[in-house]
Amino acid sequence: QKQKDRARNATALESGDWVEFHHCDNVVFTGYDQTSSEGASLARHRTVKAKNKVMYQLVFDRTPFYGEMGGQIGDTGYIVSGSGEKINIINTIKENNLTIHIAEHIPGDCENPFTLVVDAERRQKIANNHTATHLLHKALREILGTHVEQKGSYVSDKYFRFDFSHFEKMSDEEIDRVERRVNELIRLDSPLDEKRD
Repeated sequence: QKQKDRARNATALESGDWVEFHHCDNVVFTGYDQTSSEGASLARHRTVKAKNKVMYQLVFDRTPFYGEMGGQIGDTGYIVSGSGEKINIINTIKENNLTIHIAEHIPGDCENPFTLVVDAERRQKIANNHTATHLLHKALREILGTHVEQKGSYVSDKYFRFDFSHFEKMSDEEIDRVERRVNELIRLDSPLDEKRD
C-alpha cells in the first residue's frame, strides 16, 4: 500500500485556477492544412505542479497543434509572443474540448497575438505511423480474418503499437504475410482518404 501511495503522489497534479484573458469554449484546430498559425490569442493559462516541477498550460483561440488523444501523442513546437519571446511547447493535450499547450515558461506578454509553430518533421513522422496503424489493421483483417478488431494503439514519432483481438497467437508465417502485405500497401502509394472532425 505504501508503494501505491508513493506512486500516486509522484504522479499527482496540483492545478492552479485558470487566468482568463478571452472567453473560449472551443479551440479552432487549424492543423489539418498548416503547421503554423499567426495572430492566435491566448485565451487562458494556469500553473500546474507535478513531481516538484512547475509547468504552464496555455489555451489559445486557435491552434495548429494536435492534442494527445486516441492513443496518438500530442504535438510539440514553440510559440512566439508579440514581443518576440519564444517559448517551447513540450506537449499538447485535449481536455474538455480545449487544446492545452504545455510549456515550461509562461509568456511575459500575454495580451498581444502569438505565432504558434508545430515541429513539422516530428508531426510528419507521427502521421506516417498513424497511417501505418490503418495499413496494419487492413492487412491483419485480410490475413487473419474480418473478426480482427482494433483494441487500442499508441502512435508516436518513433514507433507505434497496435492492439487487436484474435483467438490465438499468430504464427511466424502469419506475421511474415502481414508484414509483406503492409509493405505492398505502402508501395501502392494510394491517395489518402482523410477524415476530419
